[in-house]
Amino acid sequence: MLRTGAATFLTLCLCLSAHAQTATDSIPQPPPLKAGWWLIPGTDIRMTMGGYIKLDLIHDLSPIGSPNFFDVSKIPTDGSTGSSTRLQAQETRLRWDFRRDSKYGEVRGYMEGDFYGGAGNPFRLRHAYVDIGGRWLVGQTWSTFMDENIIPPTLDYEKPAAYAFARHAMIRYTQPLGDKTFIALALEQPSASIQTPEPGKVNNPLPDFAMRARRTGKWGHVQLSGFLGGAEFQPDSGSTSNVLTYGVNLSGQVNFGKKDKFIYQGIYGPGLARYRFGNYAAPDSTGKIQAITGMGFTAGVLHHWSDAWSSFVMYNYGTVEPTDLQNPGDSKTTSYVAANLQWHFTSFAWAGVEYLHGTNENVVGQDGSADRIMLSVQMNIN
Repeated sequence: MLRTGAATFLTLCLCLSAHAQTATDSIPQPPPLKAGWWLIPGTDIRMTMGGYIKLDLIHDLSPIGSPNFFDVSKIPTDGSTGSSTRLQAQETRLRWDFRRDSKYGEVRGYMEGDFYGGAGNPFRLRHAYVDIGGRWLVGQTWSTFMDENIIPPTLDYEKPAAYAFARHAMIRYTQPLGDKTFIALALEQPSASIQTPEPGKVNNPLPDFAMRARRTGKWGHVQLSGFLGGAEFQPDSGSTSNVLTYGVNLSGQVNFGKKDKFIYQGIYGPGLARYRFGNYAAPDSTGKIQAITGMGFTAGVLHHWSDAWSSFVMYNYGTVEPTDLQNPGDSKTTSYVAANLQWHFTSFAWAGVEYLHGTNENVVGQDGSADRIMLSVQMNIN
């Protein structure tokens, strides 16, 4: 009798266990977490954080008006001489990445910042956006006009002057066209950086429209992008003048060897500085606002000598067509040269040395040059 009761109890336990297993199997299970990610307790939100800590030792062999990064537009054209040295860690960067699943696909929230916020090194927001299913993006991140996958891996934070390099608030939609091609369309926050002929107000009636089309493969990628925007100047007295800006950007990357690559970019258009820095429009001979037409090209090569050693060399050149009444001290032609050697002494840290050379010629033909040597050490976090 006891044996029969025990057998019955065992059978009941096995049935309940099988039922529980079946019920568990019917509930969709979250994907396994990757290394460095964790699940926020009580939620289905996956989270990671990271960034890097970076120290720069900067020695300028000649004067430049930007001590923390190599901005060639700040090279003096008055013949100034002198040298200086600086230690700084403002490029140190922090990021947070949140993911969760929805019926529209994976929803991603991303935030990132550094410490270039001004005096006292306050935290500065770089990126803050939500991506829904890889299709819709809302928030602040790299402009659709630029190619963030070819950002030159220089030790210098600034990067070249005649180069599409901007972060904007935006609404962007991306449409895949097969496995290797996509197009993206965006409305982006416009710039109001205009040299005005008299007191007044600069308005942006509409957001910028930006687009890109990209083709990728094992060989690398090629991208064609453009933007269209406008602004108006409303003087304190008199009629309003309008300016139209647009630009095109052809860029890409060519892979060769095991890990080496060649990057390139060519940009052209009236108002290109809208996607870099400085004034993108200035008065003409009649006092009306006119877009400043510019062009630039960039080429660079990354080569890995071994698993522990790599080098990057690049050249950038740019020029603009000044308006008749543009500020005489504005840059007309600039060049930027960088060459570095990095020692990756662990999988998560490296040390490097870099030489930088730049030239700056202003609207009235005065010019100057600057040379910088940098030593950097960086530790990546996650």
